[in-house]
Amino acid sequence: MRVQVQVQSVIMGYGKSTNAISMIKSEPDNFYFVMLPYLDEVKRYKQKCNKYLPQNNQLIEPSDKITGKSANLLNNLKSRNGSVVTTHAMFENLTGEHINAIKRLPKKRGEKVLLLDETIDLVKAVSGSRISHSALQADVENEYIVVCEATGKVQWNCLKEFDSQGAYPHHEYLRNLCDTGMLYFLDSKYVVMEVPMNFLECFDRVIVMTYRWSSSIMANYLRVNGVDWEMLTLNQERVMEVYKYIVKHLVIPDEYSIDTVGLSKSGIEKDLSTAKKLLNQNIKQAMSDYEIDIEEVLYTTLKSAGGEDLVKWFSTLKIGRPSELDSRGRKKPKAFLAHNILGTNKYQHCRLMVYGLSKHIHPGISSFFSKHGSSIDTEAWALSSMLQWLFRGCIRDHDSGEVMIAVILCPRMRRLAQEWLKDIKRQVREG
Repeated sequence: MRVQVQVQSVIMGYGKSTNAISMIKSEPDNFYFVMLPYLDEVKRYKQKCNKYLPQNNQLIEPSDKITGKSANLLNNLKSRNGSVVTTHAMFENLTGEHINAIKRLPKKRGEKVLLLDETIDLVKAVSGSRISHSALQADVENEYIVVCEATGKVQWNCLKEFDSQGAYPHHEYLRNLCDTGMLYFLDSKYVVMEVPMNFLECFDRVIVMTYRWSSSIMANYLRVNGVDWEMLTLNQERVMEVYKYIVKHLVIPDEYSIDTVGLSKSGIEKDLSTAKKLLNQNIKQAMSDYEIDIEEVLYTTLKSAGGEDLVKWFSTLKIGRPSELDSRGRKKPKAFLAHNILGTNKYQHCRLMVYGLSKHIHPGISSFFSKHGSSIDTEAWALSSMLQWLFRGCIRDHDSGEVMIAVILCPRMRRLAQEWLKDIKRQVREG
């Protein structure tokens, strides 16, 4: 079976989410599995869509009140309670049971539709807190798993007694990933998982809404698996409206730069004290030069480096106040926003965005594609990732009319952004 993939690839601010909500409301007989990057968006979709959907097809968010979200999702699918809306984080908790439950959903008048607001990384590094490379190395040596030499794919050794307790607390999660064909152990140090194609093939259609689709991990993964996609038609007048707004309201200055310290993970860790000092100085200087208060500022860099919690360190500075609680209940500066955040409008009042890192794709992901006879344009990927972060600011709020200052401290990343903006200006000039 081959899945039908439709892609709406267009600049942020075009109205992709609004269009998706309109589609759900106008096609209420479909079963929807909606994946969103942020919990706020989950609430928005439920509020906007459910009054237009039949009672037996409401968008239901998996709950963790009684069981975990994964178990609740499975119960809802088996009992056929309605459609699903959840965050991208759910992908890591999908099991073969979820996939089979979706396959068994009865075919009604509509279709089964997977709707993705922003791409999902169908190949991603597994958190070291879930499975570390040292743990997998021990599992190889103890013959709990077998690793394919050519591809790095991990298989569970069914002849070995299953142990989910004691010295092997990660084994239940490990076995689940093996059972769904999701785990790779690459170069004896990178733990990588993939979302199996049979999940996508549960659906009649997969609709992806994103920007710069061709540079995404998802597009490259589908290419490796021989899956084609259809690019949905865009309203070119609307695209040009957004481009014209960007040209008039986005400034990327050269005056702020960190050249003496690399802003990659290894560069920051090589001279952490200097990197911290320069990050603080540049953020404060840009705030002063543009007379922008901390309430309208967002900045980012790595969350931790060299064993130090940089978010906690920012909290000790003037630019780290005021603070708020993060999703785990820990205090963090309101002005600090993780560099991998997608799809939220929460910060669209911010007029100064300070990007303080050199973004690089995880080497395990590059290794995965290499072993599958492909490669990914790492510079295009880095630019796309940075633009997603920058467009959390006021440049996405066209009603404000505010100019957004994008201070990009890494020379490499600033060059990529300025070249991108130069191309936007060219397209506006040429109509």
